[in-house]
Amino acid sequence: MRELTRRSAARLHELLATLPEAADVEPGSASAFAFAARSALQLGRPDDAIVLGRAALTLAPDNAPAWTAVGDGLWSLGQVHDARVAYETAIGLDDKDLTTALACARAQHRDGALEAARALLNFVLLKSRSIDITKAAAELRETLS
Repeated sequence: MRELTRRSAARLHELLATLPEAADVEPGSASAFAFAARSALQLGRPDDAIVLGRAALTLAPDNAPAWTAVGDGLWSLGQVHDARVAYETAIGLDDKDLTTALACARAQHRDGALEAARALLNFVLLKSRSIDITKAAAELRETLS
């Protein structure tokens, strides 16, 4: 078990070193892992994003951006239900992130939780000042009718 932990830690540090956005935060912090997870997603590496996001959550289980990054990674891999759970956790921690709320509503929709998706989309439409988010939320809500 100790060897697995060493290998996992080595892999995480290797991933962090390849993702420049993590350099702006304290190495080994939850924020560093969350930033690195987001960078991994932008580089098309959802598996790495999930590993890095979960590392952040090990250090700070209330890190909403890490939950979002894990959700995005899972969504990219087609793991809809697990992505939904991650997004819902992120929204529970930070309901001001309307991009995550929209992603969560999409996951809820695909996972068959239509009433939850509808309620969340109504919230997004009420709070959003972004034309893109408002348009996407309205289009998704239309598919629920």
